[in-house]
Amino acid sequence: MNDRIRPGKAWMDTKGKRIQAHGGSIMYIDGTYYWYGENKEKTDGKNGIWHWGVRCYSSTDLYNWEDRGVIIPPEPDTTSSSLHPFSKMDRPHIIYNKETDKYVCWLKVMDDRAGTQTGTILEADHILGPYVKIKEGFRPLGMNAGDFDLAVADDGKAYYYFERVHSEMICADLTEDYKDVTGYYSTHFPHPYPPYVREARRIS
Repeated sequence: MNDRIRPGKAWMDTKGKRIQAHGGSIMYIDGTYYWYGENKEKTDGKNGIWHWGVRCYSSTDLYNWEDRGVIIPPEPDTTSSSLHPFSKMDRPHIIYNKETDKYVCWLKVMDDRAGTQTGTILEADHILGPYVKIKEGFRPLGMNAGDFDLAVADDGKAYYYFERVHSEMICADLTEDYKDVTGYYSTHFPHPYPPYVREARRIS
């Protein structure tokens, strides 16, 4: 059992295996923390595997994390899928919709060959899934959407913050079901190149 966080040390789950939740986030639900992110267990930098789905862990103290498995599995048999292991899928973000009682997950997918960054959107009845793919190849507002985050206000209104790649940050309103953008958005921090642009990441 862990009784502290040890910066710089490999973080193991309750079975002694390295935690695989890269580029992830934490949700607090009914007394339990859920930490999810990219599963890199098969990535070695040589085999072309970028991810092996999205993995999730649970904890009640933030020190000890139980592996709850791959909640969004890869699709190794479909090369065109955004969930194929060679696809550069990263930064999963999940939000809960009180009106629909659904968990909605957005993924960023980079396509180096096409020079695009698109989104894949999935939905589930529980944080641990199973998730159903709603859409992929999604370009919100017709833009290349880079690093991003999702936020839900106290009134239930949801927002999609993303980096319009290396140029500005966009805040876009989500539809009531959290599975699309309404078309209304605002722009922030317009700059022509790094390091002056901003990524849409938050700490909560």
